[in-house]
Amino acid sequence: MASVDNVSVNTTTTANGQTYTKTISNDGLTNEDFLKLMLEELKLQDPTKPMDSASMLDSQMQMSSIQTNLSTIEAMKSLQNSFAQMALASATDVIGRIVENGSYGQDGNLKSFQISSVESLDGEVVATGYEVIGYDKENGKLLLSKDMSQIKYNNITKIY
Repeated sequence: MASVDNVSVNTTTTANGQTYTKTISNDGLTNEDFLKLMLEELKLQDPTKPMDSASMLDSQMQMSSIQTNLSTIEAMKSLQNSFAQMALASATDVIGRIVENGSYGQDGNLKSFQISSVESLDGEVVATGYEVIGYDKENGKLLLSKDMSQIKYNNITKIY
């Protein structure tokens, strides 16, 4: 078994002395690697018993298809990250503002929150803030709960 550039090639010799590749393993095998291996197979084959070229071309097409699929997956991941960053940037507009998320308090009124930060948790944008529990008319300030709450950005129904 030979190993070149992290490609493991297992070759076998037949009873008549012909050498052929039994297995190839490498998660990062490229089309260029495949072509090198195909050319090596062609060099080593018995001219009286040529290899099936259709089979080799089929294998190359499969490799090309796999490579295309992997490239598409990488592009989709990049696009997903871009959307997540745009959503996070958009969510920063609610910092310092009062929002509602459609939930009701024990008094039957809609809960509202003063947002202090936003972050992305497992790909979901979450705003963190304090629930507004009242208003101090004398000082002109909101009364906020002591405990922080997390509100999913997608659940925000109103921004003041």
